[in-house]
Amino acid sequence: MAERVLVVGGGIAGLLAARRHARRGAVVTVLESGPGWGGRVSPVRVAGLTLDAGAESFATRTPAVEALVRELGLGGSLVAPTRAPAWVVTPDRSYPLPTTGWLGIPTRPLHHEVRRIIGWGAAAEAALERSRPLGEVADDATVGSLVRARLGVRVADLLVAPVLQGVYSRPLDELPLAAIDPTLPQQLRDAGSLLALAERRRRLAPAGSAVLGLEGGVWRITAALADSAREAGVRLVVATSADSAQRRDGAWHVHAGGGTLVADTLVLAVPQPEAQRLVPELLVPPAGRTVALATLVLRAPELDGAPRGTGVLALGGVTRAKALTHATAKWRWLRRRADGRHVVRLSYAVTDPDEDLLACALADANRLLGVDLPPDRVLASTLVEWPDASPGAVRDRRPLPGLELVGAAAGLSGLASIAGAETPGT
Repeated sequence: MAERVLVVGGGIAGLLAARRHARRGAVVTVLESGPGWGGRVSPVRVAGLTLDAGAESFATRTPAVEALVRELGLGGSLVAPTRAPAWVVTPDRSYPLPTTGWLGIPTRPLHHEVRRIIGWGAAAEAALERSRPLGEVADDATVGSLVRARLGVRVADLLVAPVLQGVYSRPLDELPLAAIDPTLPQQLRDAGSLLALAERRRRLAPAGSAVLGLEGGVWRITAALADSAREAGVRLVVATSADSAQRRDGAWHVHAGGGTLVADTLVLAVPQPEAQRLVPELLVPPAGRTVALATLVLRAPELDGAPRGTGVLALGGVTRAKALTHATAKWRWLRRRADGRHVVRLSYAVTDPDEDLLACALADANRLLGVDLPPDRVLASTLVEWPDASPGAVRDRRPLPGLELVGAAAGLSGLASIAGAETPGT
């Protein structure tokens, strides 16, 4: 009798796991509580445009996502973003980030782009980092502790913090280096210095780009993956939530949709709080932050020249938003489809579930982009919230018999991490 596998969660992690099990001969069912597939890699319609509701690019630090894209027949749609610097806006200054960097770490600290931001003294201090012994690097060392100790406070606060806090929604001192890539602590030990590591990683970035996207949006990956899972024999069920799960008599009994499903293996591909609700015996970290993405479609000729590049990172509470992506400046395909309109996306850390974030989105966009657009320039807007956006690491991904944790449930975030976990060796 074939193994019965039940996957709860129809995002990219759940679909990948479902397809993997089906290809080895299991009978697989996927339950998705929402109306469609993709989770944080899904589409949203705004002003006649189909945009990404969550991730709009993927990191190229491993080949796993690109390999998946090509396997799914989407290789011809791969695109690199426009090569323009991101900007940083603080309460008293605005500046473009140096183009010679990796995750904000300047590979050339004495370059004029770096000196203009942090000053001669801090640049000279950072440049000497190669000559100092690295010392011991703990597996759980934070980015904040490493960068401040090795490269100085100004590099950490003015260059690295804007980049990483905008991506991971955590202060540098709460962001382990391993959360970016589990292999980075050992890579740092091998390189012997942060600057050497940054240079090495920058050289490895395909075509000089740290991220890639897809024409039409990266949501197309999960749409194609759902089709591939069906072809492998996976049964996909939407609009059906799992209410509870118990293990008895050597199997998992999951109550969902008014009935009970029995599985030999239960795969959880949901946020960690949801995983613990279903299986209370799980020991997972506290829930991560909820992130909201506000998308505005604007009539704004003032932005035709992309005055703040492809995006802006906010520091020092200058806006309620922590970052802004000028999507029509970043992606040429979207600029063509927008037909003269501009699409910007602001990201927020949700602290009050009742707060109307769309009400402050235009003012935040004006401040970050250095323009003064009136309300009638907003043609359409939408807000999407993603809970547990920065899950904590889970050491044991199979803590109970017949239970498998993938994606957010396993503490993974980002397409590169999730796809890499399904492709050993990447």
